[in-house]
Formats: sequence, structure tokens, C-alpha cells
Amino acid sequence: MLDESLAILAAAWSGEPVRHRGEHYTVDDIEFLPRPVQEPGVPVWAAGFPGNIKPIRRAAGLDGFFPAHLEHPDQLAEVVATITDLRIGKTGSYDIVICLPVDADPLPYAAAGATWWLPEFPPGVSLDTVRGILRDGPADPEVS
Repeated sequence: MLDESLAILAAAWSGEPVRHRGEHYTVDDIEFLPRPVQEPGVPVWAAGFPGNIKPIRRAAGLDGFFPAHLEHPDQLAEVVATITDLRIGKTGSYDIVICLPVDADPLPYAAAGATWWLPEFPPGVSLDTVRGILRDGPADPEVS
């Protein structure tokens, strides 16, 4: 169902009328306007657990992967290797997204292939704290 809905979404981002009759969905003459500025559309990242190959295969055909519940950078390196193997012959940028607590060092994950770091904020964090982290970026482990 997800794969079919992603195909419909990609067609809708063209800005042209979409007609689709699939196994799970029927779409008759919808238009998505204004169309996204990005070509061919907004980047789509799939999420999944390391070791669960089906979401990783899906992600290999999309624009990025967001592994859930990473325990260490070696896990990420395995995921990156699998996706790299699955993407042979595909060109273009590809995102590997990680989510870590704000006090965690993202550099080992970057070395393992992460291209995006999303801070994981604890419940009740103040807006000023969030703004400060977004403004300053990850802490430099050499300074800490």
C-alpha cells in the first residue's frame, strides 16, 4: 500500500492531473498545485529498523533512509553498506538520517555514512533550548 501511495504522490507532484487504478487505491483526476519547486519532487525518506530488509529495499529506491532505534554507529555502517549495494547504478544524492540525543556525538555516525543529524529533544525542553541547538548545531567534541 505504501509503495502504491508513493507512486501516486510522485505523479501528483508533476502538477498534471493524475488518474490511477491500482490494487489498493483509485485516484480520478486529482491535481496537486502548486507543484513542488524541487525536481522531480520533495525528497522522500523511508524509515525502518536496521536488519529489517523490506523498508531498506524500499528506501534504496527513494531519496533517503531514516533508521529507527540505532544503538551504535556500526549498525548504521551495515545499513549504509546494504543501501549502497542496492543502489548500484543509481546516481544522485542520497540521505542517511539519524536522530540522536542533543548531547550525543554525531561524528561517529557521520563517519559511518550519516548525512543528516536530527536532534532528539527530551520531553518538556524549552523553546530557547531548541532554538539554541538549531542555531549552534552539534557540540564540538573537541571543546566539550
